[in-house]
Amino acid sequence: MIKAIFFDIDGTILSHRIKEVPMSTRRALSRLSEIHIDRVIATGRHSTEIDILPVSNIAFDAYITLNGQLCYDAKGDVFYENPLQETKEILKLFHSNIVPIMLVEKKRMYINFINDDVVQAHKAISTPLPVVMEYTGNTIYQAIFYVKQAEQSKITEHLKNVEITRWNDSAIDIVAKGGSKVTGIEKYLYIKGYTKEESAAFGDGENDMEMLKYVGKGIAMGNASDFVKSVADYVTSDIDNDGVEKGLNKLGLF
Repeated sequence: MIKAIFFDIDGTILSHRIKEVPMSTRRALSRLSEIHIDRVIATGRHSTEIDILPVSNIAFDAYITLNGQLCYDAKGDVFYENPLQETKEILKLFHSNIVPIMLVEKKRMYINFINDDVVQAHKAISTPLPVVMEYTGNTIYQAIFYVKQAEQSKITEHLKNVEITRWNDSAIDIVAKGGSKVTGIEKYLYIKGYTKEESAAFGDGENDMEMLKYVGKGIAMGNASDFVKSVADYVTSDIDNDGVEKGLNKLGLF
């Protein structure tokens, strides 16, 4: 029996075509609450971004943010955090201005400079451009490099003990080695006393692949790439074609 379901945001519950959570998705999430199945966000986004997105008026049971590096319960209390440990090379690149780099702290996000890659990536996820700032000296939980695939290895070759996942043609997430959405999912399941077989997940991006493989049932959205779909237990419809609702039907939940 499924007791918890983890949902990516972008392209999974938030449609960037209509810039809203589809009504069928809202309806499905409401029904999950009625049958007492935990609804948990699992995203690469920061809490300040979630607060200004159309998902902010949906009450979830927990929030796994920054690809598992900062995890909050429904009250906003942190139940797990995993900051970047080796930031020397990242800060060196940040100060060099070779590529745009956004640093993500617990309370804020900021970037060294903005170019067309940054504009394109943020437009794709309906998010305002970050503020340009100098490094504050605070703890860093995640870095985002705005770099194309062809240039990635040259820019990131000296980074050690990190995990790198691409979420846009022009952008990659960088978190601590071993860190991923699965890390946060494991912590949540442990706290709740659920097994991974009692969990499911919906996602559409490369940074969702590990969690789709980890949970009891992983559902890839119809708008996901074939690469992402290849690791899922089920493939549902596109987000704009009632994908979440149809995926939950596949699970036999209603």
